[in-house]
Amino acid sequence: MLEVILRASFFFGMIALGFILKKVGVLKKEDAESLGRIIMNITLPAAILVSFRTYVFDISMMLLTFVGFLSTIIMISIGYIISLNKSREERIFYMLNLPAYNIGNFTLPFVSGFLGAVGTVATCLFDMGNAIMCVGGNLVFTEIAVDGKKNGRSIPRSLLTVFTKPSFTVYVIMMILAVAGIRLPDVIFDFAAAISPANGVIAMFMIGIMFEFTFSRENLKEVFIVTILRLIMAVIIAYFFYNMTGFSYEIRKAVAITAFAPISSAAGAFCQELRGNQELEGFASTVSIILSLIIIPVLLTVL
Repeated sequence: MLEVILRASFFFGMIALGFILKKVGVLKKEDAESLGRIIMNITLPAAILVSFRTYVFDISMMLLTFVGFLSTIIMISIGYIISLNKSREERIFYMLNLPAYNIGNFTLPFVSGFLGAVGTVATCLFDMGNAIMCVGGNLVFTEIAVDGKKNGRSIPRSLLTVFTKPSFTVYVIMMILAVAGIRLPDVIFDFAAAISPANGVIAMFMIGIMFEFTFSRENLKEVFIVTILRLIMAVIIAYFFYNMTGFSYEIRKAVAITAFAPISSAAGAFCQELRGNQELEGFASTVSIILSLIIIPVLLTVL
């Protein structure tokens, strides 16, 4: 327990350091974009690659991918229904912030640091299903709901944008190799292992830079509703996997923790593209990150 508390404190410390350096002017909010590109294109793919070093394919594990995908479909559907009679900005807010999780930049560093390769693979498989909607699907469906058009983007084409993301591509390639029983040379894993430890440090630093403490009484109701609904879905997923499946302890714990990941960082970019309420978006994202920073270390300790 002491080790979990200490390592979680290190994560908090890195986030706080990033936030402080931004406030004193050493770093700018725009620097988070550069760190994000490093994560998505270098350190996260490396961390995923390392997690497959000892992985042996098990068809039952694809249930994790299905649940990751199904949860986003359910949540965006709920967002669509409860916002039917609301303003355009509120519809955008509910449909972009209820579904999808920030797993690669937030949850994966925790899981890889505490649960090892097995837990990391489980989180990656859950994220495969999440990513399909997270990096394209949510934007398309939300745009159709609020504007009745796709601006020339077809749904299949938008969903296929997930394959332009190096992290998702690495998932797919490594899964194909695992199914075929093909193992990469050790030198490739060794090279990736030299890079992957930086993923957690950079991800926490980036989150600190992106942190914004904006508060508005007018936003409380919407943020409260989104937060509660996401927590309810997280509890359902965590309870089902941890208590009602036959997966190993590491897998069940990893999925239970992943279910409490914060709002996807892509939601902010999508909100900007659709000209939604960015202040409301930033407030909701901050609340979800704070809650995840509290809940995930607790789950790591008690489960």
